[in-house]
Amino acid sequence: MSDRSAPRADIETGRRRVSRRRRPESRDTESPLADITPSPDQQPATNIPNRVLWGLLALGLLVLFFILPHGIEGDGRLRFDALQGWLAGHGMPDTKFPLVGSVPSIPLMLLGHLGASPEWWVSRYNVVVYAAGLGLLYVLLRGRLPHDVLGAFLLLLGTTAMLPNSLTGFGAETFSAMAVGTGLAAWSAGRWKTAVLLLGVGVANLPASFVGLALAMGWWAWRVKRIRALAPLVTSAGLWMLENTVRRKSALSSGYGNDHGFQTLLPYSGLPGFSYPTFYGVLSLLLSFGKGLLFFAPGLVLAFGRGLEALRSVTQILVLWMLYLAGMVLVYGTWWAWYGGFTWGPRFLIFASLPASLLLAAQVRRPPRALPAVSVVLAALVLSVWVGIDGQTFGRFAQTVCTANDYYLESFCWYVPEFSVLWTPFVFHAHLSWGNSILIAYAAGVTSYVAHPVLRQWTVTAYRDLGLTWAAYSRRTPWRF
Repeated sequence: MSDRSAPRADIETGRRRVSRRRRPESRDTESPLADITPSPDQQPATNIPNRVLWGLLALGLLVLFFILPHGIEGDGRLRFDALQGWLAGHGMPDTKFPLVGSVPSIPLMLLGHLGASPEWWVSRYNVVVYAAGLGLLYVLLRGRLPHDVLGAFLLLLGTTAMLPNSLTGFGAETFSAMAVGTGLAAWSAGRWKTAVLLLGVGVANLPASFVGLALAMGWWAWRVKRIRALAPLVTSAGLWMLENTVRRKSALSSGYGNDHGFQTLLPYSGLPGFSYPTFYGVLSLLLSFGKGLLFFAPGLVLAFGRGLEALRSVTQILVLWMLYLAGMVLVYGTWWAWYGGFTWGPRFLIFASLPASLLLAAQVRRPPRALPAVSVVLAALVLSVWVGIDGQTFGRFAQTVCTANDYYLESFCWYVPEFSVLWTPFVFHAHLSWGNSILIAYAAGVTSYVAHPVLRQWTVTAYRDLGLTWAAYSRRTPWRF
């Protein structure tokens, strides 16, 4: 061996000795659980096959169309009667509610003359809108999100949070939620014409959300320095003023002049328009037991690292959605009927289901590794699926106290846990029908399938951490007298 190779051999020998001395050991090595507990960090998320995804989505749409209870009431009834009267030749509808998002239901009204009834078909209009929105979201997000996260998002959208309840009737909020949600996704993807059309009709159908759109477009314009962000704002405002002009002969006449509710025990009740103190309204929309987003869309608070990393490619969409939602909370927080009237949950904020479901999907498919964090995700998942089930099956169960004496005690249903629509089925012992059982089985089954990674992570991590805690406790110094 040459003189040059000898030092090199000594160096290699020294490195091998150092590597043996420095070989890292798992913190579980001394635990009897180390050999039988798989590391959750090494367990990849399972994929969702396309056939399974589309099969579950198709099954869900059939369940929502044929099994979910449907009916037309409240604002939806006024919209339905206005369109029916217009088709019957009774002149331009005089209802105060915008009809931009309701006009596309006219083919279903006409179909009702061939079979079933117009009301039967129109009461399922929002299911058709939801199905179209699912298709658009898949096209716009495909290739930008991991396939399993995208699939989980689309499935959870129909089983968790507030959107499932909105499919039971003819409310305007579902159309706006899906139109604006897909519109902002199209805007982020650079599909400007599609985005402007969707955002224009979505916001014109829900004019109070204009501020939310302004916040979203303002943030985008500030980042990219493009004035094209004005296009959706101009289009939505133009459509709203055009409808007002055609129906009321005045571009700025909304039909909501002097609109107010009953005088109740609350100090700001009975006042018209945007008279409610913003602080109290926003606080109630966020935290109240019967109307708060914390309880009806808990996925909004999930911001753990691995899940957010999976959403990195759609961060812009998520920010646009959240800004639009923030604007809606601010505006509706000042409206006298911030609570959405005698309805299930925060009716005006159904849009929150989109960002909540997306964040929830990312967290259940890429769960955090720490036990406290993954426990928070699991709790949010359980609450979210219960919100979806409750909205579909029980609705306004045991809410008669809300309407008694001209709604004098309606605030009980907003702030008192026992009277919240989420908990009255337990407090007053609701009964299940066979249809409700099918809805619950579908929601629970789909959610369990989608949530397999977080369920596995929580089980393995809890078993490991609790086992280590018990092992450490067993080796403690015994107590002495």
